[in-house]
Amino acid sequence: MKHNILYSFRRCPYAIRARWAVLNTNQVVVLREVELKNKPIELIQISKKATVPVLKTSLNKVIDESLEIMIWCIKRSNMHELFGDNNNEKSKEIFSLIETNDKVFKYHLDRFKYASRFNPEESETHRAAAMKILLYLNNILKEFSNEGKPLFLVDSKETLADWAIWPFVRQFRIADIKKFDQSNEIKYLRSWLNYFFTHEKYPIVMKKNEPWNKQHEPLFFGQ
Repeated sequence: MKHNILYSFRRCPYAIRARWAVLNTNQVVVLREVELKNKPIELIQISKKATVPVLKTSLNKVIDESLEIMIWCIKRSNMHELFGDNNNEKSKEIFSLIETNDKVFKYHLDRFKYASRFNPEESETHRAAAMKILLYLNNILKEFSNEGKPLFLVDSKETLADWAIWPFVRQFRIADIKKFDQSNEIKYLRSWLNYFFTHEKYPIVMKKNEPWNKQHEPLFFGQ
C-alpha cells in the first residue's frame, strides 16, 4: 500500500506549518526527517528545489510548496472554514496576510536572525521592519480582544492565516527571546503565539526525529 510521504526538517518554519496542517486536519503521512547537509536522493529526484517540505502523495503527486501542502490537507479534510467561510473578502484577507508574511516578513526575518550571513550592520534595520509587521498583526488582535473576541487574525476565527504565520513569528522570537517576551507593545501577539505553544499538538509537531534513511521503519505522522 502506498502512503503519503512528507520530507521535513524539524526547525524549518515552512516544514512546521506543513506538519501543523497535516496533524490538525487528521491526515496521515510517512514523515521523513531530512538532514539538510546530506539530502536523500529520493528527495532530490522528486523535487528540483529539494527544499523541505515536500509531499509525495499516495497518487505520486509531488507538492513542494508548504502553503500548497496546507491547502491540500485542508481540502482533503473538508475544513473549508479555514479559508474564510466561503467569504471572498475574508479569503482575500487571509491570503494577503500570508503573502506579506512569506514575501516581506520572511525577508527581514532572515536578515535579522541570520545577520552574519547577510550584512550584520543592517540587522537592526531589518528587525525594525519585521517588528512593523508584527505590530500590525498585534493591532488586529488588540481590536478583537477589546471586543471580547478570540485572538485570531481574521474575523477572530482560526484560519489558514494563523496556521501559516505562527511558525515564522516563533522564529523571530528565537532570535531574541528575552526582548520578545518582555515587549509590551506586542502583548496580544505574544498571547496569540502562546496559543500554539501551549496547544496539545505542539509537542507532537516539534518532536525530534532521527534523519531518515532507507533502513528505517516508516514513521507515521498525523491523525
